[in-house]
Amino acid sequence: MNKKFLSAILFGALMVSSTGTFVSCKDYDDDIDAINKELTDLKSKLSDLESKVNAGGAYVTKIESVDGGFKVSVSDGTSYNLTVASAAPGSKVVIDDKTGEISIDGKATGWFATTGEGEEAVDMTPYVKDGYWYFYDKAAKDFVKSEYKAAGDAYAVVKDGVVTLHMPDESGKMQSIVLPLTANALTAISLPAGLTIGNTVATDAADDAEAISSAKAAKLDWKGPKGAIEKDQFLVGQIGVADLVVSPKNYDLSAQKLTLVDSKGNVAPVKVIATPNTFNSVIVGDRAASENGNWNLTVEMTDEVTADNINKVFKGTGANADKEILYALCVNGIPYTAYDIAIKTKAPETSVAAITFAAAKLSYIDAEGTEVKGATDAIELPVGTTTLKYADANLYDSYITFEGTYKAKAEKLGVKADGMTVTVPQAASGETLDATVHMVNIGGVETTTSNTITLKLAGASIDTPTEISATEYKVMPNADFTKVLPAILIDLGDALSKLDAATIEAVQKADQLSVVEAATQEGFIVASTANVFTSTYYKANAQGKKGAEWSASNDGLESLRFIEIAVATSESDNKVAEDAKPGKYTLNLVIKDGTTVGNEIAKIAMPVNVTVPAFDDLFAATDAWTEGVYGARIYPSTNDALISMSNAYTAKSGVDANYNKIAYAFDKINNVAVGTVGNAQQVTLNKDVVYKDKALANSELKATASYSILDAMTAYTGSGSDATKLTAIKKAFTVESSKFTVKLQTIFDGGKIVFYKDNAVVTGTVGIAADGKIAGLTISGSKKQGLAINFLSEDLAVNSTNVANSYPSADANKLQGYAFGNSNASDASDKQIKVTWSTGIPTVTVAEGTGGLEFTNSDSSSPTYETTLTATFEDATGIVYTSSIKVEKK
Repeated sequence: MNKKFLSAILFGALMVSSTGTFVSCKDYDDDIDAINKELTDLKSKLSDLESKVNAGGAYVTKIESVDGGFKVSVSDGTSYNLTVASAAPGSKVVIDDKTGEISIDGKATGWFATTGEGEEAVDMTPYVKDGYWYFYDKAAKDFVKSEYKAAGDAYAVVKDGVVTLHMPDESGKMQSIVLPLTANALTAISLPAGLTIGNTVATDAADDAEAISSAKAAKLDWKGPKGAIEKDQFLVGQIGVADLVVSPKNYDLSAQKLTLVDSKGNVAPVKVIATPNTFNSVIVGDRAASENGNWNLTVEMTDEVTADNINKVFKGTGANADKEILYALCVNGIPYTAYDIAIKTKAPETSVAAITFAAAKLSYIDAEGTEVKGATDAIELPVGTTTLKYADANLYDSYITFEGTYKAKAEKLGVKADGMTVTVPQAASGETLDATVHMVNIGGVETTTSNTITLKLAGASIDTPTEISATEYKVMPNADFTKVLPAILIDLGDALSKLDAATIEAVQKADQLSVVEAATQEGFIVASTANVFTSTYYKANAQGKKGAEWSASNDGLESLRFIEIAVATSESDNKVAEDAKPGKYTLNLVIKDGTTVGNEIAKIAMPVNVTVPAFDDLFAATDAWTEGVYGARIYPSTNDALISMSNAYTAKSGVDANYNKIAYAFDKINNVAVGTVGNAQQVTLNKDVVYKDKALANSELKATASYSILDAMTAYTGSGSDATKLTAIKKAFTVESSKFTVKLQTIFDGGKIVFYKDNAVVTGTVGIAADGKIAGLTISGSKKQGLAINFLSEDLAVNSTNVANSYPSADANKLQGYAFGNSNASDASDKQIKVTWSTGIPTVTVAEGTGGLEFTNSDSSSPTYETTLTATFEDATGIVYTSSIKVEKK
């Protein structure tokens, strides 16, 4: 019987555009089988697509129909043809571009296919279930199962800025793969959990955030950026700024539609604003794009928020009337965070006093990402353009002007103010100007007194310093801690002698020189104070090495050759930074003129590479290794199974490193730890993982070795004792081996029973004497005779003294330190091994005698026999071993 099919893949391709055609196929079930076989290739292509999106930040740029399916183009320039070539042509299907109604072979079906809400406010996107297409029927006002099977059972739907590909896996279970389109390449947003936006921003507790202030204002002819204020105009005060991070980093969040939406789909009455944050700091000036994926997030109230509802619109109803509504941040309608963002407001103020100006509340973010605040009625501004911010919950608008004589001075210097942004040209370096900060609060009250501040315009700076060769500073282990972290010695070479005569002559005092680092530089090994290092300057001796200390008053700048920065004098007295770690860093020797403002006249960039040795530079493998595998024999402690790693490595010649300080870590097996590393590099094995059925279940363990070069350090930055930070520093200067294999040997591995005749081990059958005995080992001269337990090239005679009812205590009765007990002895513990004997003949029993083993046969009808004598050994940890020899009674 013929069946009707719609090719789901072709149908999905059609969803890319509003109109178009695709084919269905009227064919037999075996045609579908052919189509399904091709889905394996599709799955491979889709997996590749997923990888590019998730790991590489790629996105879909275009989807277009092709014969048998559709073509997906990706932002990295690649494209994928997702087709089912075996899909036979069939009925012609058209979707009306206005109504979304589906027509098949020219006949309207009453079914609709849209990827948005229809007139009934219902999403009419068709879908596949149980191999059949379901379409929205307007008459039934519901989805109905059609007669059309989905050929290939895979389809794609474009909606809300993403394309969702639906296809079965190998087992036939449907899976969904979401790929972002050009307008929605965002893969993740990282935002603090439990975020509450108020006048300030807090996480985890709404009470920690200060509520947003508001009021009805008095009429004011305000000249600020926000314009004149009308009587009873509703004004909202400052709103806090949150930090967030997007992935991929180059995603332009500011170009997207951002909303806050609650779990019921209600959109908060705010405008969500994202501005690039190059430094991930509190406030930044305007920038075109984020350089590192960091953004500032804040909100502005829309016109829907009024004085009557501001304290209600962001709160719940009924029993939740006093609780903030929780929102998710949506990008182009899609939620990217949890529903845990709150907006905290309060009732409008009825009376608002004018803001009292305070210099400390005026601030800006400098070029290095540091927040600079005003102090003592003054604030320092750098050359260039700076946007200032005044922090006050009741502030509505503000701007800066230069008044009186300072207006003329500003014009002469070329200093300009636009709103809260001040532009300082290079020519104005070192000057001062008094500026008036105009402020109006949410009540329309302007601050008119005591609102001036002195702008200290920074001295000239050098943007492109002269760079010298990098200083290599390797942190090496040593018993003398001062040699682990010696002083950093930077050789300036001829960098200073090459300066012009005027620059050299300008330096007359030591305080004109300073060694500084960028405020944004993190991880340098030495702590700086306000980004400046304590340094000592030296001249060169006749051999070009560090010579006498340099003096600014007695020596010319050209003779300064070396800069020394102390690091540590002991484990507890050092200048190690709390974030210290190996890496490439740059320090700057800044040289200023003698003016009060201190203009930079020279700058030398001094790269310093802080490194650690490789693990293999410090330690060499011992002879316990075979072809890169470390052999470890298990030993007992009571009934625990232990191995020792103390024999794995030794320090290399010329290296003062203590191999006993090496730490070891083992990979888990099935997510369960294989053991616990204790003191003295002993590892207590987890027998539930390593053992099974009295044997080794896992004889090879994967491990890494690590060595902390700063293990002895007890403080940082002179007196730092925070355990967490100290641990982090030690970890940063820890070197690690590559992963290696530990091959386990059980305690008695290699142990066996042997019979000697004339000093040679008998490989054939051993005879039982007429008296029913096999003699224990004796040694006459250099010849061995008799039965023994052999272990690690040593022998122990088998007799009732050495293998007894209780474990012998004398060393003479032990083998390699292990005592042996027979079947009457208690279970083994520590260095004990229990032995039982068997012959395989029920009537023949074996016991230890004073001279060896004694065989007793209870069956007198069979006085002669040939059998196997088996010794079963069980060590204290529960491992069982067997060893056998052939015996014969004639």
